[in-house]
Amino acid sequence: MQNQKIADNKLSDWQSDKVYGQIRLVFSSIFFSLKAILAVSLLLTAIQWEAINHLVLLFWQLGVFLVSAFRYWQYRRFQASPRSPEEARYWSHQAVLGAFLSGLQWAVAGVFLFAPDSMPHQLFLTFVIAGMAAGAITSLSAYFPAISIFLLVSIFPLSWSFFRLDTGMGDLMAGMLIFFMVLIIRAAHRLNTIITDAITMQHEKGIAEATMRRQALFDELTQLPNRRMLFTHLDQEISRSRRHGYFGAILFLDLDNFKNVNDSLGHALGDKLLTQVAARITLRLRKEDIAARLGGDEFVILLSEIGRQSSTALTHVQRVASEIQGLFKEPFQVNGHTLHITASIGIVLFPLDESSPGDLLQRADVAMYRAKEEGRDRFRFFQPAMQEALDNRLRIEKGLRRALEQKQLELYYQPQVDSQGRMIGAEALVRWRHPKHGIINPAEFISIAEETGLIYRLGDQVLCMACEHILQLAKSTPLAISVNISPKQFREPTFPDRVEEIILQYGIDPKLLHLEITESTVMEDIEQTIDRMETIKSLGVSFAIDDFGTGQSSLAYLKRLPIETLKIDRSFVDDIEKASNDAILVETIIIMAKHMGLKTIAEGVETSESLAFLQDKGCNNFQGYLFSHPVPFHELARMDRRLLPRPASKPAA
Repeated sequence: MQNQKIADNKLSDWQSDKVYGQIRLVFSSIFFSLKAILAVSLLLTAIQWEAINHLVLLFWQLGVFLVSAFRYWQYRRFQASPRSPEEARYWSHQAVLGAFLSGLQWAVAGVFLFAPDSMPHQLFLTFVIAGMAAGAITSLSAYFPAISIFLLVSIFPLSWSFFRLDTGMGDLMAGMLIFFMVLIIRAAHRLNTIITDAITMQHEKGIAEATMRRQALFDELTQLPNRRMLFTHLDQEISRSRRHGYFGAILFLDLDNFKNVNDSLGHALGDKLLTQVAARITLRLRKEDIAARLGGDEFVILLSEIGRQSSTALTHVQRVASEIQGLFKEPFQVNGHTLHITASIGIVLFPLDESSPGDLLQRADVAMYRAKEEGRDRFRFFQPAMQEALDNRLRIEKGLRRALEQKQLELYYQPQVDSQGRMIGAEALVRWRHPKHGIINPAEFISIAEETGLIYRLGDQVLCMACEHILQLAKSTPLAISVNISPKQFREPTFPDRVEEIILQYGIDPKLLHLEITESTVMEDIEQTIDRMETIKSLGVSFAIDDFGTGQSSLAYLKRLPIETLKIDRSFVDDIEKASNDAILVETIIIMAKHMGLKTIAEGVETSESLAFLQDKGCNNFQGYLFSHPVPFHELARMDRRLLPRPASKPAA
């Protein structure tokens, strides 16, 4: 039934396509036939002027102009319409209507422009109408209903006019016109057959060429691209990825134990299973991705533009591979059989070297066999280091979810001091106290939290802990606490409301809460950033630009931002007394901040030489190991509010 339905649909599409081809020939000749009609009608009016009432002639000529204008309008509309077989029915009706109106104008001429008392005028009228009928064969025969309507409508009235003369010559002329009409209809039918056959041959030739092209590039069973087409696309994608600096990936997929299906249930059923597998894979992919069948039960998926960083690309391809494997959790129903089947996947990223498409497929194939050797129903990367990085990434993500649920995150604080050594605040730095691995540095999990969306929960917990600590410090000596805000967290539409909610929840003085955002966050959508910062600032919260000097901020925008502090990035402070370019940049930032009425805090101050240089240039606030390492909250609470510089080593980050 399904095959019959498909066949019926194809037949219907072909019939519509054939009709459209015929109609296209009809409308393509309208413009030229209209010029002939107008010229002949004017000549006929001039010849009949002495024998026919002038008013009748003028009205008839007006009718010719109106019909010609309508048919020209049809022609213009057809030229502008979409060239699709779906429009064939509508335009076939329009073609018949145009032919009928054209025939009607000559039918009117055969009755009202017929001169009963003048044989020369009768013969000239007959000559004109017969000539127009003969000429219509070339323009209307492509669509037989149109030429039939035109001939019947245009010639019969003139025959009737001769018959009404009630003379032997009149009857003879009427009979000859009927005979002429029959002959010309037969000629039109033959010409129509020739045109239709030509259209059919052209269509069949197009189908044959398209079939040959498809067979050369597509798998006949699954209709997926074949090896040849895959290699072409892969070669192009490798070149693009090298040129534009992004990663792509190849997933080599092989069904597990597919041979058992063929051996026990037959190859025909196995083929149906393969088509269902192809359909499921195709539905999962983006439009820019490609799924191909190499043969047997081997499929290849080509993913393009999955990230400019290898870590981002690894995360993306891992998610896709997991989702592809998830497609096999639902059993396949084939001919009444419920088939549970899994797939092993080998993965390789590109362009990591100068590998060709063949080399990449071979590596992905090797990784796929490694997945099979390790137990099937899994995916593996060709490069072990990538697999280890991914495994570690997955462990961190899983552990971080547990850490958020079990409140394993802690805040350490690094004091910020002025030039007199007085503590003016502290920056909150999140740490993960793992039950097995101890303290984990944020550099190992913040990026993963960003990519997985866990940063929203993490940022919320950090903000709550910081406000709780602000509240506790306020009982003795209030201290401003700075909290780093993730770009994703800041862009969350409800973030300003959440800040207000937390402030009210803990009942803190909002002036003691400082939020730090990066230059990249500011520049992503400057107008939205300013609006959001103004909303939060109205609560009493202060803002600082973190890592200033490393981004792309514009001074024109900077002066519009509701900020109080610029934090000079530690990369400029390291060895500042030796690096002249960094020294010039730091001095410029300090001078600019003073002119704009902003405070500056130099991060990463680790030597007395750096401190002296910064003080000499006018920077009065500092943060770094020279004064204190990040410490747990309980140590911060007991810490002397006056910190003197001390010898400091540079511990690992």
